[in-house]
Amino acid sequence: MAGASNARIIRRLLTHMRPFSWIMCISLTARVVKIVSQAAVLGIAAASVGIYVAAHEPGAVAWDVIWTQVKWIAATGTIVGVASYIEQYTGHYVAFHILAAFRNSFYYAMLPLAPARTSKLQSGDAVSRVMSDCERIEPFYAHTIAPAVAAICVPAVILAWCYSVHPTFLAVLAPFYLATTFVLPWLVAKLGGDGVAYREKLGLVNAYVADSIQGVRDTVAFGYEKRRSEELWRIGATMQEGQDKLYGADATQRALGEIFVTVGILAAAWWGIELAMDGRISALVDLPAIVAVSVIGFYTSIGLANNYTDFRVSIIAARRLFSMMDQPPAARESSDASADGAGSASLHFRGVSFEYDSDDAEWSRGAGVLEDFSLDIEAGRHVALVGPSGTGKTTLINLLLRHWDVDRGEVAIGDKPVTDFPLDALQKQFAVVSQRSYIFNESIRDNILFGRPDASDAQMKAAAKDAGLSDWIATLPDGYDSPAGERGSKLSGGQRQRIAIARAILKDAPIVLLDEPTSSLDVDTEKGVMRAQRRLCRGKTTLTIAHRLSTIVDSDEILVMIQGRIAERGSHEELMARVGWYSKMFTLQLDEVDAALVA
Repeated sequence: MAGASNARIIRRLLTHMRPFSWIMCISLTARVVKIVSQAAVLGIAAASVGIYVAAHEPGAVAWDVIWTQVKWIAATGTIVGVASYIEQYTGHYVAFHILAAFRNSFYYAMLPLAPARTSKLQSGDAVSRVMSDCERIEPFYAHTIAPAVAAICVPAVILAWCYSVHPTFLAVLAPFYLATTFVLPWLVAKLGGDGVAYREKLGLVNAYVADSIQGVRDTVAFGYEKRRSEELWRIGATMQEGQDKLYGADATQRALGEIFVTVGILAAAWWGIELAMDGRISALVDLPAIVAVSVIGFYTSIGLANNYTDFRVSIIAARRLFSMMDQPPAARESSDASADGAGSASLHFRGVSFEYDSDDAEWSRGAGVLEDFSLDIEAGRHVALVGPSGTGKTTLINLLLRHWDVDRGEVAIGDKPVTDFPLDALQKQFAVVSQRSYIFNESIRDNILFGRPDASDAQMKAAAKDAGLSDWIATLPDGYDSPAGERGSKLSGGQRQRIAIARAILKDAPIVLLDEPTSSLDVDTEKGVMRAQRRLCRGKTTLTIAHRLSTIVDSDEILVMIQGRIAERGSHEELMARVGWYSKMFTLQLDEVDAALVA
């Protein structure tokens, strides 16, 4: 979609309008009626003077003529008001409802892309796309379609009326209408460029600002404020160039539009005078009406050009949104996927080879993480994965969850490959607790219910109790309804992890995946979290990734992964007796704090 033509983008945008097409038709009709009525008000008012003069008799006031013209003006003015209300209400009703649908469509399109595709997108740029770009699409529906229809229909009606006054007015006015309707938009397109670079730079600016705000503590701590502000200014300056080009072209177009309108009106007046002097039209009735009506017609015809910059920005924003939405997911749901269960909670990796982003030269790491990797974990066992960073431990969890799919080999749960599960059924097999479990800016209750939204209040509170949260929550003024804050800002690290564990307990999935859930906690907090963790894992197949080795000494089996392969395996006692990587690292970590934890 990134290289799609504007016509294709427009067609796709219009498909989103189909559910509201009849409302949009009402809006467009109301707009044309409104503008034609405005032209009629001016035309009647301009002609009224001549009509009154023609009917005037010395010494008498032609009240019948005055009231007749006033009635006509009042009637057309009323039509203007009613049509204006209908146009504004229906037009914005459609635009805002489509915007809401767009946000939902973007969100649901992003879900199957996460995290494989979305990891390449900075959060600030993502926010720019879903918020700013969606807002930028709104003018396409509210301020582009209607002016485009009016720019064609209204001048056509006015030209038809001018033709009825005298056919030669068609030849005089039509070229100016064509110029303002079609030449001016073409001109602004040539002067303003395509605007793509500007929108890309805007995404970079938003991402940089979001990054700077999130990292403000470290920025201040290291005295880096000036350099970041200078970099923000530099990025903003490059964006400003594209913005200046876009809106400079818009300003030029508006100035030229005023010139075209002025010349067109003068041409109509000049030719009208010629016709009036020849007696072919009325100088007091027809000529003022022609000039007045032409003013409305010309300003309507340049309405499309005046909104052309907004239209182009809308197309650019739509192109950016569609380019993200159209990316193929890293894991596709199989057409013959069955919703049947796995039959067993055992985990199997059979001859698995995998490389991240192997199809993307910019993001590829140039080497496979796993090569012909095999592993079997029996149902109900607790297996821990340890080893240096970057050896593929988290990759195994990603492949189980189908955040990515293997390049070769097979990942299975029980006797069923994960690719044979519908994605929603696969998700039900796992409860995940990671070091970065996300806490939403909602209540503690809502964050726990994230594990199972349909759980009863009693089930939710039981999960909180098992996670060791109930005593602390009882001390809060609002209890379970207390807000967690943005990203859990009102909670400690241990409280955030306990909420993540409570979610997992509430979900009650047969397989538990723990990805360094205590890595950032102090020892005392870690002890409490581990107790909750043991309650979570009771009777479940559990796969734990840990760097702090003292937290997994009670695992049924410990696997040491080095460079994508299992270098050592066994219980804690067996591995300590071998004097390999595990025993060396455990000894290094075994300070008095960890010794207390083990005891």
